Parts: sequence; structure tokens; C-alpha cells
Amino acid sequence: MKLVLVVGANGFLGSALVDKLLSQEYEVVAVYNSSFDKINKKAKILTKEELFDSNIQPDTVFYLSGNYAVPHEKLLVINDDLYKYSLRFPDSKMVYISSTNVYGNSDQVITENTPFNNPGTYALSKIAGEFIVSAMKHFSILRLAYIYGPGISNNSFIPQIIKSAKEDKKITLFGNGEREQDYLYIDDAVNMCLASALNQKNNIYLGATGISVSNKEIAEEIKKY
Repeated sequence: MKLVLVVGANGFLGSALVDKLLSQEYEVVAVYNSSFDKINKKAKILTKEELFDSNIQPDTVFYLSGNYAVPHEKLLVINDDLYKYSLRFPDSKMVYISSTNVYGNSDQVITENTPFNNPGTYALSKIAGEFIVSAMKHFSILRLAYIYGPGISNNSFIPQIIKSAKEDKKITLFGNGEREQDYLYIDDAVNMCLASALNQKNNIYLGATGISVSNKEIAEEIKKY
């Protein structure tokens, strides 16, 4: 794995992955959609169109495009792009970032083999992405839990309640705050991406700590600061 392509490089995980790869002296091509302000300028930064017009042939492709807030129509485009990448780079190792959301509503301990149970629209798009990637010669699929850490700026639970605590001096939870979530630190998520890329086997990996933390517990921790 010498020349590495990171698709979705301006995102929370993508930008952290680019930094890590550069620190380990990989040659990194970073692909962005609408902005590139978070991408390390030591990477070669391209749009998808610029990449496809080039003769670049990466050893590994990390595909990290999209998030839970993306509308249905955009999710279709993201998977259409994924299919195009799979055709353009058939000999590359594809590392596809999926989500634990694919399991839907489950009241049991989740493993890689746990059946899907009524997954939502975002999760269905990830399942479709897994289907595309699993047709490639070399792939790894990572189903990651909620990723958190310095620099997170999306509209998910943790950034929202931190913003509320700072601006409104209060945190409001829905219900009694008993909803539980597995939280994966950004550095651990990045290390999982690298480890799965270096593994020679085609496999699906579950990226989670196995520890469930309630919304109320998270709010109590933020309250301390």
C-alpha cells in the first residue's frame, strides 16, 4: 500500500485518515466534493472529475463519502459513484466505510453476522454500498459505530449538546436520556481503517468498543466542563 486514494477526504474521518497516512509517509490523493478546507495540503487534492481524467492507479481506495444527514437522492449518487470507482480501480484494495446502522433495531449483542432488522434509509444505502464493494477482488468493509473526537462538527448528538451547553447554558435531552450508543474515538476509527487495508483477506469488520453509554451519561460528562 504505497499510493492511497481517500474519497470523502474533507470529512471528519476522512481528514483524520489523510493526516495519519501522510504521517506514515504514504503518497495520498485526496478527493473532495464541494470543499477541501480540512484536507492536509501535503496530499494531492483533486475533484472526482480531475481524478478520473488522470492516470492515477492507487494501491488502496478508502471510500468514506456520505453521512446519515444526506438526503435520499444524494445517497443514490454516492452509491453510483462508488460503482464507478469499483470499475475504474478493479485491482485496488477497496476499504468501504459502512455503519452499525445497517443492523437496524436490535435488542441483542451485535456481531458481524447479526441479521439486519428494519434498517432505515441511510442504512439501506450502506447495505447497497457493501453489495457493490463485495463484488471486487480485494475489499474490506468496516461497520463503524458513532465516531467522536476533536474536530467533530456535524449535527449529530454530541456536537449538538456541546453547542447547547455553550450557547444556552443547558442541555435538553429527549425522553429520560436512557437511549444508549456505542462510541468509537476518531483515532481508533483511523487505526481500524489502516489495519483493514493492510489485511490481505476480504472481510467485514465491526468497529465498536462493546460499551454502551446513555445520552444522560454523555450529558453529565459534558456538564462537568
